[in-house]
Amino acid sequence: MKPILPILAVVLLTYHTTIFAQQNTATITGIVTDEQSGETLVGASVQNEQSGNGTITDLDGRYTITLSAGKHIMHYSYVGYKEQSRHVVLAPGTVTTLNIALGERKTDLDAIVVSASQYKKRLAEETVSIDVIKNYVIENTNVRDLAEAVAKVPGVNIVDGQASIRGGSGYAYGTGTRVQVLVDDMPLVTGDYGEVRWDFIPMENAEQIEVLKGAASVVYGSSALNGVINVRTGFAKAKPETRLTMYQGFYFNPRNNRSKWWSGVEQPNFTGIIFSHREKRGQWDFVTGVNGSLLESYQREGDTKQMRVNFKTRYRHPHNDGLTMGINANTMLQKFGRVFIWENADSAAYFAFGGEAYDRYSLLNIDPYLNYITKNGFTHRVKTRYYRVTRYNSSMEPTTVSNTLFGEYQLQKNFNFGMVLTGGIAGTFFRGYSNIYEDEDLRINTYGLAAYLQAEQKLGKLSIVGGLRYESNTVDVLLDSLQTNVPIVFRLGANYELGKNTFLRSSFGQGYRSPNLVERFIQDDLEGVLNIFPNPQLLPEQGWNAELGLKQGLKIGNWLGSFDVVLFWTEYQNMTEFVLTNLNGKIGFQTQNTGNTRIAGWEISGSGDGKLGRVPFRFWGGYTFNYPGDLESDTTQRKIGTYLSNLIQSVAGVDSLQNSILRYRFRNTARLDAETDVKRFTLGYSLTYNSFMDKIDNVFNVFIQGLEEFRQEHNRGIWVSDARIAYRIDDQSSIALIGKNVFNLEYALRPGLMDAPANITLQYKLKL
Repeated sequence: MKPILPILAVVLLTYHTTIFAQQNTATITGIVTDEQSGETLVGASVQNEQSGNGTITDLDGRYTITLSAGKHIMHYSYVGYKEQSRHVVLAPGTVTTLNIALGERKTDLDAIVVSASQYKKRLAEETVSIDVIKNYVIENTNVRDLAEAVAKVPGVNIVDGQASIRGGSGYAYGTGTRVQVLVDDMPLVTGDYGEVRWDFIPMENAEQIEVLKGAASVVYGSSALNGVINVRTGFAKAKPETRLTMYQGFYFNPRNNRSKWWSGVEQPNFTGIIFSHREKRGQWDFVTGVNGSLLESYQREGDTKQMRVNFKTRYRHPHNDGLTMGINANTMLQKFGRVFIWENADSAAYFAFGGEAYDRYSLLNIDPYLNYITKNGFTHRVKTRYYRVTRYNSSMEPTTVSNTLFGEYQLQKNFNFGMVLTGGIAGTFFRGYSNIYEDEDLRINTYGLAAYLQAEQKLGKLSIVGGLRYESNTVDVLLDSLQTNVPIVFRLGANYELGKNTFLRSSFGQGYRSPNLVERFIQDDLEGVLNIFPNPQLLPEQGWNAELGLKQGLKIGNWLGSFDVVLFWTEYQNMTEFVLTNLNGKIGFQTQNTGNTRIAGWEISGSGDGKLGRVPFRFWGGYTFNYPGDLESDTTQRKIGTYLSNLIQSVAGVDSLQNSILRYRFRNTARLDAETDVKRFTLGYSLTYNSFMDKIDNVFNVFIQGLEEFRQEHNRGIWVSDARIAYRIDDQSSIALIGKNVFNLEYALRPGLMDAPANITLQYKLKL
C-alpha cells in the first residue's frame, strides 16, 4: 500500500494545480473582419502585449487565445490593414468575445503581393520591382486577354505573343518565353513550344495581376529568366456575387485605304460575353466563369472563334480549421486564324501572305490542390496541374499534342523572431508529339526535378531575403537522352525603410531557361517563305539581374499615391535567338546560342488613387529606358567603361551603334492610364509609347514585301491613344464606349505584321 500514497499525492497535487490554473486563466475568442465589406480575414494576427503569446484567425476568421486573468492589451493586424489595439480586463475562468473590424490601408505602398515571397506581403517591403495591374484598368478598358492587360505595364512589351520585360527578350515567333506566366502560383506555359496561350488565361476570374521584373528562377525555375506574370484568381465571398459583361465593337477603315480588304458591308468586328459567379455553400466555395468571343478580324484570314469555361472550388474541413483542398479546371475550344506576315505593306497590309491558315485547338488544365496549416505554424501546400494542348488540322485530326504534368510540395514557417522560411520540391513531366518536328512520328518525353529554399528575415526596418535552387531536366528522344543540369542559382535582396513611406531596395537574382522542344526539333517553313531548322544541342540560357530602387509614398490632400525610381542591370550567357543560316545548301533560320548580352537602364513609375480637391482621380504609368548591348558583335562592350559610354550615347540615338545592339528591342517605352469620375460618368484615357525598333534581321527586308520602305517611312516612335467614357445606370449596371487607337495610326510593333486600326467598343456591365 505504501507505493500508492506517493502516487495519490501526485494526482491530488496535479488536480489542485489544474483547478488553480483554470481558476486563474481566461479565454478571448472572436472574429476578425474587413471593416468595409464584412468579409472575414483568414490568417489575421492576434497578439498579446504582456505575454507575447499569439495566434492567427482560421478559415472562418475566428480566433481563440487563453491568457492569465487580469489586464491585457491585444493587438490585431493583417497585411494591408490598419492595426488595432484593445484593452481588456479578464476575470478568472471567463470567456470574453471580442470581434474586430479592420480597415484597409489605402496607399499603393500597402498593396498586397505574393509573387516574390510566396506569402502575403506589402508591396513597399519587397526587394524586387513588382507592378500590380489595377482592377479598374482591366474592367474599364475591356481587356480581352492577359497580353492586352500586361502590355499596359511600364517596361513590358508583348510582340507576337512574346513577352519582354525591360528589353530582356527579342523575337522568337512566340516560342521559348523568358517570362514565366502563372495562374494561382502555378506555371501555365506549354511543355513543347514553351509558349504562353494568353487567350486561355481566365481573366473573368482574375482578382489581381502581379508583374515581377527581373530574374526569378529561384522560386519559379526555368522560363523565369526575365520575370514573372502571376494571375491570382478570386475566391467566393460571404455574399454570392454574379458579374456579366457583354460587348460589341468594330474596326474603322485604316488611313491607307488601299491596304484594306473589306467593303462596308463586311466591316471587321468583334463581340463577346463574359460571365462569372462566386458563392459559398456550407464548407464549399465555388467560382465559375464563362468567356465566349467572336472576332471577324481586320487581318484577312485572321478570324478567331473561342469558348472558355472554368471553375474553382475549395473545401474547408469542418473539424480541422487549417485544412483546405479543392480542384480547379479551365477548358477552351478555339478556331484561330494564323497570320505571320502581310502580303504587301502598301496595297495589302491586312492580307495574310499565303492565304488561309487556320488552327483549331482544344486546351484543358485540371489543378487538384491541398493546403494544411498546423497549430504550430507550419504551412503545407501541395499543388498539381495537368495541362493539355491539342492542335487539329482542317479534318480535325490531331497534329500536335502536348501533355504537361506539374507538381509541387511546399513547406513554409513563419517564426516569432521575424523569419519566414520557404522550401519545396517541384517536378515536371511532358509527353507529346507534333508534325512540325523533323520526324513527324517522333514521341518525346521530358522530365524535370527541382528543389529550392528561401529565407526572409525582418530586423526592425530592414528586411533581408536570400534563396537558392537546383534543377535538372532530361529529354528522352527514341533511345537517346539529353540531360541538362543547371548550376545552383541564388538570389539576395534587402529593403530598408528610410523614413515614413520611403523604402530603399536592392536585389541580385540569377535565372536560367532550358531550351524547349520546338527550338530543338522543329523542321518547318513559315508560309513557304523561310525554312526553320532544328538544333538538338542547344544549351540553356543563364543570366542575372541586379537593381537598386527607391519607392516613395505621396499624400496630396485626400489623394494617396507613390512613385518609384529604379536602376537595373541584366546580363545573359548563351542567349538564344533566331539566326539566319545556310544548312545543307538551304537558307533559313535556326535557334542558336548567340553568346553574351548586357542590358541596363532605368525606370520611373507612379500611381495613385483618391480625390484632388473634390475630383476623384486615378493614375498609373511610367517610363522605361534600356540599352540592349550585344557583347558578341561588339566585344569592346565587355569593358564596363565602353558599355556605359555607349549607353549614354544611345540616349540620343543608336545610328552609329548598329553593330553594338541586340535586335527586336524598344529602347524607350512609356505607359499612362488616367481616370476620373464626374457624377455618374467615368472618363478615362490611356497612352502607350514605343520607340522605333532600331534593329531587325536584314533578311526580313528582302523576304517581306514593302518592309524596308515601311520602316523608312515609319522611323519614329509611335504614340497610341485610347479613350473611354462610361455611364453608371445604377449601383449594379453601367454602359461604356471605349475607343482604341483613336487617332487611327498605322503602325507595326512586329515587322511584317500590322497592328489594329482605330476601333470602338460598346460595353455593358452588370453586377449582382
